Amino acid sequence: MTAYFLKRYLVIVLFLVAGSSHNNSLAFSQEDFSRRHFYGTYAGVELGLINQFEGSLLSGYRITPRLHAGIGAKYQYFHDRQINQMVRTHIFGPFVFSDFILVRDLNEFLPFRFMEGAFFLHGEMNYFSLPGHFDPGSDSGDRFFRPTWLTGAGLRTHAGGNSYLHLLLMMDVSGHSRSVYTRPVLRFGVMF
Repeated sequence: MTAYFLKRYLVIVLFLVAGSSHNNSLAFSQEDFSRRHFYGTYAGVELGLINQFEGSLLSGYRITPRLHAGIGAKYQYFHDRQINQMVRTHIFGPFVFSDFILVRDLNEFLPFRFMEGAFFLHGEMNYFSLPGHFDPGSDSGDRFFRPTWLTGAGLRTHAGGNSYLHLLLMMDVSGHSRSVYTRPVLRFGVMF
C-alpha cells in the first residue's frame, strides 16, 4: 500500500517537472548543484484539546526555477486531552515534499503592495510511525507506519543571501478516521 502512494506522488512530481521544463532558462540549467540545493527546518504548533509540537529538518533541490522537491525527517509530540482519550505520544518519520511557485512576486500580481515574496503550492507525504491509538480497528498498543498526505499553500519571502522564510497553511487529505492532523496545519520555516 505504501509503494502505491509513493509511486503516485512521484508521478505527480514528474508531471509537474515535465509541464514546467519549457520555462527552464539556460542560465538556471547551468547553475551548479550548490546553488540549486537547499536545506532548512520547519516548526509548527497546535494548542487546544489536542496539543502538537512539531519540528522537521529537510533537504531539497530546485528542479526548475518554479519547482522544488526534497526529503526530510519529522518529529512530533502529540498530547490528546479529549474526554476518555488521554494520549501522550511521540510521532516521527520521513517525508517527501514538493513546492510549485505560482506567483514569483506578489506585488506584481496584486493591485496593492503586500509583500515582496512568492505564493506557492505545497504537497507532502509523511510516513509516520504511530501508536495503536491511531488505528481504529486495533486494540493493541503496537506501533505501525502509515502514510499521511498534506497539501496546501504558502508564502515565501527573501531573508537575505540565499535564505527564505516560509509560512504554510495545509490540510490533511489522507482520509484517515483518526488523523494526526485534526485541524489545518500552520507551519513556519527557514530555508538556506
